[in-house]
Amino acid sequence: MKGAYFFVIFFLILVTAILLIPGPMFPGDNLLAMANLATSELTSILGALINALLYSLIAWAVFVLAMRRIGSTSNVKQSVKKDKKKK
Repeated sequence: MKGAYFFVIFFLILVTAILLIPGPMFPGDNLLAMANLATSELTSILGALINALLYSLIAWAVFVLAMRRIGSTSNVKQSVKKDKKKK
C-alpha cells in the first residue's frame, strides 16, 4: 500500500512541476510530435501526463525494489538474532 501512496504523490508532484516549468521533455513531447498533433495547451497537458506517468512508474519500481531489499535484509538480521539466542 505504501507503493500506491508513493506513486500517486510522486505523480501529482511531477505533473505539477512539468506544467509549471515549460520546455520539451522526453518522451512525452517526442510521442506527441510523432503523432503529428498540433501544438496547443491540450498537448502540453497530455505531454505532462505521459511524462509523469512514465517517470512515476520508474520511481515506483525503484521504491518497491528498495523496500523489498530493505525488508529482506531486516529479515536476515532477525533470523541471525534468533539463532544467537538459541545457542
